[in-house]
Amino acid sequence: MGPAFLYDTFPDKFMWAVGTAAYSVEGAWEKDGKGKSIWDTFTRGGTRVSRGDVGSDSYHNIPGDLRALQQLGVSHYRFSLSWPRIFSNGTKESYNVKGVEYYKSLIRGLKEIKVQPVVTLYHWDLPDSLQTLFGGWSNSVMVELFREYADFCFKTFGSDVKFWITINNPFVVAWHGYGTGVVAPGIKNDSDLPFRVGHNLLKAHAAAWHLYDDRYRSSQGGRVSMALASHWIKPSRTRQENRKACQCSLDFVLGWFARPLFVDGDYPPCMKRNLTHRLPSFTEAESLYVNGTADFFALSHGPALSFQLINDSLLFGQTEDLGLRMLLYWVGAEYNNPPIFVVESGWFGSGNTKTKDAKHMYYLKLNFLLFTAIRFDRVNVIGYTAWSLLDGYEWYREYGIRRGLFFVDFNTPDLKREPKTSATFYINLVLHLTAHISSK
Repeated sequence: MGPAFLYDTFPDKFMWAVGTAAYSVEGAWEKDGKGKSIWDTFTRGGTRVSRGDVGSDSYHNIPGDLRALQQLGVSHYRFSLSWPRIFSNGTKESYNVKGVEYYKSLIRGLKEIKVQPVVTLYHWDLPDSLQTLFGGWSNSVMVELFREYADFCFKTFGSDVKFWITINNPFVVAWHGYGTGVVAPGIKNDSDLPFRVGHNLLKAHAAAWHLYDDRYRSSQGGRVSMALASHWIKPSRTRQENRKACQCSLDFVLGWFARPLFVDGDYPPCMKRNLTHRLPSFTEAESLYVNGTADFFALSHGPALSFQLINDSLLFGQTEDLGLRMLLYWVGAEYNNPPIFVVESGWFGSGNTKTKDAKHMYYLKLNFLLFTAIRFDRVNVIGYTAWSLLDGYEWYREYGIRRGLFFVDFNTPDLKREPKTSATFYINLVLHLTAHISSK
């Protein structure tokens, strides 16, 4: 299946993107007025060996990141804002001018190279003071605090941003931040807490979406969504009960957040049956407020899937599969065929992988064969984001894995960037397809 097949598969305005997360790549963890995040605290406790204090040092190397983006030839760059870099203690009173200037400089630089920003408001690095004072996302006060932060970001950066992601992968925040304790803030021992956290995350997202819809959409013309990640699983046998178990597994990971946003403002029936009183409930007014608060389906796919299922209780006995095509088809069928922007997709290599990352390249190739979903399944995919632009600090795996299309030499003073074989593959793919589309 060669390039000729792909040429007529992707729509003219298809978005080719690459992404990063602030804590993974920015570094400068306490520079220029930045406050501490829960990851700065979390990585200083327990048995953790390394921290993201320097990451890929993107804070000091906007030109290097822009050069990498130009080499890739992408149309969009997804990055996240660090809440404690903008509001050092999490509230607007702690506004940090230098942190804001960093993001303004990055957005200006993107404009100069004609790359559109896709901006994530929250990619897991909560201001530590909000965790200490309020218990973080376990407290409903976070809904208004997040709305206040979102308001500032929409007002400050929104004239140059057409795609916003409010919260990245709320499943990981709720289940692993406040359930298994594998990621920051590392809370465990209360099995009901993840569901209360998930409830607050949905309400915070809805508050930000309504704020944008009411105050900014008419003048800025952007779109807002919440990035939802999922695994794909297949039944170990084809009997009806196994198919139901597969549906339930997907509902506990993806449906937990997708159904309230895209279907009816409420949790999946399978969750309600299994959890009963442990699952918070929405009032009728809250359901109406939450439902419909996503302008596109922002889908993450990749090693987060095995990450998500550290606790195999969510597998219900089936087997995981890397199939993006089937997941895209399921999302289209389950959620009324929304426009789907794949906002994270990629694999990883071991920490000692240098520029030859065959496994990551194979995964990217596999995904493009699976983009038959667009042509044959008629799924409305509007963009694809390869993850990540750079090697960086990979959360609970620290520097033990590498996910970048660009190799970062952490042993050099300037953290030199060098394209990997996966970057070359992506460059050639984007180059061929965009050249063909522009010649039509």
